[in-house]
Amino acid sequence: DLAELEEILWNKVGTKEEYQKHIGDKPLGIFVREVVGMDMHAAKTAFSCYLSEVNLTPQQTYFVNAVVEYIVKYGMVADYSVFLKTPFTDFGSIADIFNPKEWKEIMDAINSFKENAHA
Repeated sequence: DLAELEEILWNKVGTKEEYQKHIGDKPLGIFVREVVGMDMHAAKTAFSCYLSEVNLTPQQTYFVNAVVEYIVKYGMVADYSVFLKTPFTDFGSIADIFNPKEWKEIMDAINSFKENAHA
C-alpha cells in the first residue's frame, strides 16, 4: 500500500522533492500515521499481550488507556516528552505508576507502532 501511495504522490500528484521540501525527511509511513491516526482495535491489539498477562492498578489502566487514545489520534508516540504532561501525569509520574519491568513492556508496545510505520 505504501509503495502504491508513493507512486501516486511522486508521479501523479507531485514529486518526491516537493514532498521533502514541505515535509522534510520524514518517512511517508510516519507522515501518513500522523495524519490519519490509528484504528482503535489495532491500537488495543498491540497492548493485548501485555494487558492479558498483568493485573493493572486503576492508575496503570488510566495511563495505558491514555496511551491507546493518543496512538489512535496521532498514529504513534514520536515524542516521549508527552508522558510528562497531562493526561499521562494525572496520577503521578511514570516512576510512581510503573516499575521498570512494567514500563519496558509498555514502551515495547509503544515502539512497535513506530517500527510498523517505518515498514
